[in-house]
Amino acid sequence: MLVSITRNDPAVQFKLGFHAIPSMRQVHMHVISTDMDSDHLKNKKHWNSFTTSSFLDAQQVRDMLATQGTVQFNKTDYEALLKRPLRCHRCGAEISTIPALKSHIQTCSG
Repeated sequence: MLVSITRNDPAVQFKLGFHAIPSMRQVHMHVISTDMDSDHLKNKKHWNSFTTSSFLDAQQVRDMLATQGTVQFNKTDYEALLKRPLRCHRCGAEISTIPALKSHIQTCSG
């Protein structure tokens, strides 16, 4: 689910969703800007938790609950996604470090 909620930059949208492998015991939904430019994304696992399919779209989770009554997934598959190399969420380029990735996304047009 993508939502635009700012009038200053209509190109920036927000993703609403859940981590397949929750970071907390309590159910909580994340709202994250699609520019991925945040000081809070500090390591590979955190970056990959929002930029791979381990971030489950809110609508996807809602549909699973409506049709299956539960949300189930293969934990091993999702854990592997969190360990994969860093990649730009726009162009897919593999980047070796978080600082280099953050520098890259400032100019990447995808």
